[in-house]
Amino acid sequence: MNDLERDLRELFNEDARRVPTPATAPKGLRRSARRRQAVFGGGVALAGLAVVAGIVAGATTLLSQQTSPEPAALGPKTTGTMNGITITYPQAWALIDPDTAGLNGPGVMSESPLPRIVMALAPSQAQETFVCPGQLGGDEADPLLMTMQEGPLALDGPASRAWPVELEPLNDDTTGPTCYPGWEFLRAGWTESGRTFEARVGFAPEASDEERDAVFAAFASMTFEPSEGGATSVVLAHGTAGGEEWQLIAAREQGELSLDVTGESGGAGFSGFDASSNDIQSSRFAFGSGSDAERVVFGVVPEGVVRVEATTANGSTVSADVLDVPDEIDPDLTAFALVVGPAGPVQLDGFDASGQVVATNNAGAMDAPSPVLEDGRHFGYVRSVDPDAATIEFDLAYFLSGEEANDAYHAAGGTGPVPNDHFVVNDNPMLRTLALAPDMRLRLLDWNRCCETFFDGDLSLFAQAIEQQGDVTDGDLIYRGLSQWWITVRDGVVTQIEEQYSP
Repeated sequence: MNDLERDLRELFNEDARRVPTPATAPKGLRRSARRRQAVFGGGVALAGLAVVAGIVAGATTLLSQQTSPEPAALGPKTTGTMNGITITYPQAWALIDPDTAGLNGPGVMSESPLPRIVMALAPSQAQETFVCPGQLGGDEADPLLMTMQEGPLALDGPASRAWPVELEPLNDDTTGPTCYPGWEFLRAGWTESGRTFEARVGFAPEASDEERDAVFAAFASMTFEPSEGGATSVVLAHGTAGGEEWQLIAAREQGELSLDVTGESGGAGFSGFDASSNDIQSSRFAFGSGSDAERVVFGVVPEGVVRVEATTANGSTVSADVLDVPDEIDPDLTAFALVVGPAGPVQLDGFDASGQVVATNNAGAMDAPSPVLEDGRHFGYVRSVDPDAATIEFDLAYFLSGEEANDAYHAAGGTGPVPNDHFVVNDNPMLRTLALAPDMRLRLLDWNRCCETFFDGDLSLFAQAIEQQGDVTDGDLIYRGLSQWWITVRDGVVTQIEEQYSP
């Protein structure tokens, strides 16, 4: 199963809970996060289904703004422009702005980093359109949904193809038996006007031919304006390692270059490059396991290097041409990515146009598997809970206060003092799958005696609240699915989960 199929299965099986909080982390925090290995909940450029994840988070906001109309005949068409995308669609349908409706998460701004939800189209704005139409069924549920996400500019791979493109079917086994029973799903990815998009369309079994034709016509009608600020992240390369798809993404963050290799099972990041260095600067990440494991070695090379060659301990060599980083990302540095075997040191040599070695480095032996998250106390969001497997999916974030909170708030476009003297930074979409200790303690706020009283919670009820992204009650106790958490990690496993009060 590739990352697109995995995302689709998770999302449309009621697991649409992956909503990043905008803003950019302070420099030191950002580098720390980028060097963590993590289980990745969908590739950065290929996480198109996070679109509906954000819509789930914002559905309550939507409903408070506008009462959902009854399904209507298609009738006349109208044309609207949203986030630089112009589309023509049935006038009775709803074109949903994710920023004003809060679909990207609480407090998100249009300047939030990519990937970002940019548009949704549906016959109504009913919550069940985005969460679980299968619970209604019949005429009460919307029969279709189209979502759009913008990702890093794809310079390589399928998403780099030019518009127009056709929607293509996804595998039948990705439909959700409860929330999306019998639905048909299609997707498309493309690059136009210097921007890369991912679209997803879902049709219920009762969707009429007229409704299907209207969706296809709306999709084909789209035109795209260039991004005002230019690309801030790009997909430089993609490939397969250890039987898994990966991408190399270059981004401009805090005025400097960062490189990230991401795949379905994890990813690694590298930043803080020395532009004056004459050496190859590299990092690596291993995909797969056992005899099938392979490493992606990646990094930057000094000026004049046109090809990088990797020599492993057994004498085998792999080489690749360097990858040009667009000037708007970094005008000085050039990147590379190579796939090598799973074990032993790797000698890296950089060759100039005449074939002479002008730069070297040693990527080192393959490290022992790093813990998914370092021991200590970490803040973030619990995105899913599996009581049977005793695991959680954790979205690492940063809970800032004082001057750090003010600085991050202002960097994100806020004015004046930061509200409530704290600010949450969550600018990395990676998710970490963490094992729970057998005696893990779940400390939840007693909201009836707010806000310093805790009770020891039940993992199954906690999992139910997280899955529903809402409140689950047990007598007078409240389990909140939409909350923030501190986890304590010891020896690579979670020993405690504690709820964070947020006004």
